[in-house]
Amino acid sequence: MLPVRRCLHTIDQAVAAADSTLSERIHDALTELEAAYARPSERVVALEAVLHAVERGPSASNVPLIRLLRVAVDRRQSVLARRTDTRPDPASRASAAEAPPPQA
Repeated sequence: MLPVRRCLHTIDQAVAAADSTLSERIHDALTELEAAYARPSERVVALEAVLHAVERGPSASNVPLIRLLRVAVDRRQSVLARRTDTRPDPASRASAAEAPPPQA
């Protein structure tokens, strides 16, 4: 999970810098993480992995960071969940096309 490690590294650097661009840098790191995965389900898993790693890592005592990251991840996962619900996976469309029609 190289993209997850890269995202965590970027978040750690942003926290160490502790300047006014923290939320922007976290947003950019999460955007880069999402771009590394093609499927929404992979993105959700990667976002969750980053959140859990930060919650259990050295930054776990940084409550504002955890809150910021949790809100950002929740919002992104909600958007991804809506996309997944409205657009079926291409593989499921192909299998549905091959399935025989239902009999009445």
